Amino acid sequence: MESYEFVKHEAEGAADSRLQPRLDGRRPDDDPDAFLARCRARWLRRCLDALGERPTHMVALGRNHASTNSEFFGNLHIKSLLTIDIARDGSRAGVLRSADGKATLVQVSDYRASESADLAFAHGVLDHMPERERAAGGVLIYRSLSPGGLFAVWQRNPWSPRAVWNARPGVPGGSGVVTARETRRLLRGVGFDIIHTTSPFFFPQSLGWCEPLESVLAPIQLGGEYMVLARKP
Repeated sequence: MESYEFVKHEAEGAADSRLQPRLDGRRPDDDPDAFLARCRARWLRRCLDALGERPTHMVALGRNHASTNSEFFGNLHIKSLLTIDIARDGSRAGVLRSADGKATLVQVSDYRASESADLAFAHGVLDHMPERERAAGGVLIYRSLSPGGLFAVWQRNPWSPRAVWNARPGVPGGSGVVTARETRRLLRGVGFDIIHTTSPFFFPQSLGWCEPLESVLAPIQLGGEYMVLARKP
């Protein structure tokens, strides 16, 4: 079995200050995505509880986001998080670690997969990857998970009323997305078993008191995002 190979980065000390806020449970108020990050973590926690799962070691595919990482530790109660940065801007090299060692950020070129994680997460990654590279990303996560490990894939839902409205000809900001069916096909293709697909996020932050209704509405898969939850056999 392979092990993670870490390469010290000359700016690791500076990285600590960027990663530490993700570990102390505080939510960055200036992050516009903090509300949705919190909702994703809570929804995933609800699904894990329903399955009787208590994952502790997590790997995330995609960029490192302050609000998302903070919610992982605060709501999922994981003990460690390794984020695989697939960005190609060359802004990072090697490995960056938080001050307490719980969070690690590594570029995909420096990452060596091992079957050590029991939970994986990806949000908005597939529609930013060339189609020919999506399967490679799925294989990378598959090899990172221990047998029985779970993979939660979040994407924008093309069937939500807002997405359908924005997809009309002439509407600025409309763009293609990856459907839940395509995501399930991709995951099955690299060896995962699909547990279920849900689609929460029917209400904006101003209607947070409606959150209990999400569990009732999510199965109809018309929410703002969908989550495909899969398991490695």
